Amino acid sequence: MRLSELIRQPGMIWRRFRRLLRTSVFRLALLFAIAFSVVVGVSLAGVYWLSTQYIVGQIDVNLQDELTQLRGDIGEGQSEGLIGQIRERVSQNDKSSRLYLLVDANRHILAGNLLGWPKDLTCGEPAEFSDQSDIVPKNRQAEDSDIRVRALSTQLPNGRCLLVGQAMIEEEGFTDHTGYLLTWALGIITLFSLAGGGWMGLAVLRRIDTITHTATQIMAGEFSRRIPDEGKGDEFSDLSARLNQMLDRIDELMAGMRSVTDNIAHDLRSPLTRLRNRLDISLTHERPAAQYRVVMQQTLDDADQLLALFNTLIAIAQAEAGVRREVFTTVDFSSLLLDLVDFYQLAAEDRGIHLSAQIQPGITRLASQGLLTQIVVNLLENALNHIPAGSKVAITLSQQDKNISLIIADNGPGIPNPADRLRVLERFVRLDTARSSPGSGLGLALVRAAMHEHGGTVELQDNHPGLKVVLTFPCLRSL
Repeated sequence: MRLSELIRQPGMIWRRFRRLLRTSVFRLALLFAIAFSVVVGVSLAGVYWLSTQYIVGQIDVNLQDELTQLRGDIGEGQSEGLIGQIRERVSQNDKSSRLYLLVDANRHILAGNLLGWPKDLTCGEPAEFSDQSDIVPKNRQAEDSDIRVRALSTQLPNGRCLLVGQAMIEEEGFTDHTGYLLTWALGIITLFSLAGGGWMGLAVLRRIDTITHTATQIMAGEFSRRIPDEGKGDEFSDLSARLNQMLDRIDELMAGMRSVTDNIAHDLRSPLTRLRNRLDISLTHERPAAQYRVVMQQTLDDADQLLALFNTLIAIAQAEAGVRREVFTTVDFSSLLLDLVDFYQLAAEDRGIHLSAQIQPGITRLASQGLLTQIVVNLLENALNHIPAGSKVAITLSQQDKNISLIIADNGPGIPNPADRLRVLERFVRLDTARSSPGSGLGLALVRAAMHEHGGTVELQDNHPGLKVVLTFPCLRSL
């Protein structure tokens, strides 16, 4: 590693650590670790307290048993027997942690291995005091620690009081060791919680950095870049998949926009060139007034063609953007289609084409009447303009279940190539067989946009021979 990289590395680590601290995942993990540590700490403290209480309870049971036994060994007024029992036990337990004390009513020592009665202790009550106090003989005191002494006392006849105590050497060692272990356990749990939060934060940060890096490359002009999928099947994989789908769709729209721009430039060039040349010629040569009127009429025709082209593009954009839904009303589709068939019947007969219709009555739908009319007009115009005389065009409208189906089929040359049947739905796409006929290649694109606005689909199929256009509308009574 180079020296410059070694110098920069601490700064990079610090910046990455600061980013980690700002991540929501790390903050949530930190809060969870703190809350978890508090709960565990309270639980361990409870375990420690219950353990010490249990130990103290067991010591009290043993001390109470011994008090009961000592009281049972003597009768009324037999103090000498009790003193002998205490001295015997003290002599047998010189090295034991058990402590005894028998005092009279004036708290004078009668027997035992304690040097005095505990201060402020009422006979009959439990007591705790340190083995380092002045009432514990030196030979009974621990050398390097302060050990608690647990004691019970009982009232005897003639004002005497008997005390039995236990120095909790082993018990204190056990509780200290338990507290030490619980403290270490709490520290390790807290450390692992924080480490887990940091690990989760770094993992999330790495996934986000991947998305950010890809977005930066795309903004720099590398539009083919996509977010890599690690195949973990988690929410980041779902997000990456959705973002990649969005990027693919944007790429398609940009490609379509470039294609539309090229096609618009191509289709506008010819009428604008004709218009300019015609005006240029009319200005450079003197002509009769009648010829000027012809030139002006041809210029108006070219201008109308350009206006129609732009109006169609605006209609497609509005349909795709959904800005016309506010004008949706309940439309009698059956009556509308019958009127259009009647309107085009004469034009079809003039071209030698047989136009027939099979329309189910009473079909209504919430729709834009203007767009529905434009859909049918474009399809009928397309059929009548591209099939020879003697051909047939059949229109069928029916409603089944929750869908309305409109089929316009002819037995003309059709579109044999399935790829071409998809391509002609794009803007400005015209097949070679249709180059000689008038049009701009926007009719079917407008049909598709209008169908999208109505929530329907358009599909071009082979009619064997001819072309079959299948439009499917979902029934819609209200928005």
